[in-house]
Amino acid sequence: MSKFTYPVMTIMMTLLILSACSKNQADEPKPVVPEKPGTKVSYAEVLQPLFQARCAGCHAPGKRASAAWSFNGYTSVTGSADKIKQAVLVSKTMPIGGTLSAAELQSIKDWFDQGMLQ
Repeated sequence: MSKFTYPVMTIMMTLLILSACSKNQADEPKPVVPEKPGTKVSYAEVLQPLFQARCAGCHAPGKRASAAWSFNGYTSVTGSADKIKQAVLVSKTMPIGGTLSAAELQSIKDWFDQGMLQ
């Protein structure tokens, strides 16, 4: 190997990592997250916009992850509550290729803890 192999590989890896972030991800609407701890979290006001922005890109009917779970409103979310809680709050394997802020994670946890208010 030549002395230029490692610098070239480093540059290529850096470019690959940077290209993984798309402009679409940066332009996604930001979900509404309650600012005060202890605020009642409802599906309609907080979780629906959050799931639409962060989950529906893959988990909507006809999308690539719809077989695992399909985002299709309150009933589908509450019907898959155990799967969602495990993937998002426990194992933190979702969303793939993205992250949730601490406030978003807290809102999801609060929603589950408060009985999944509609």
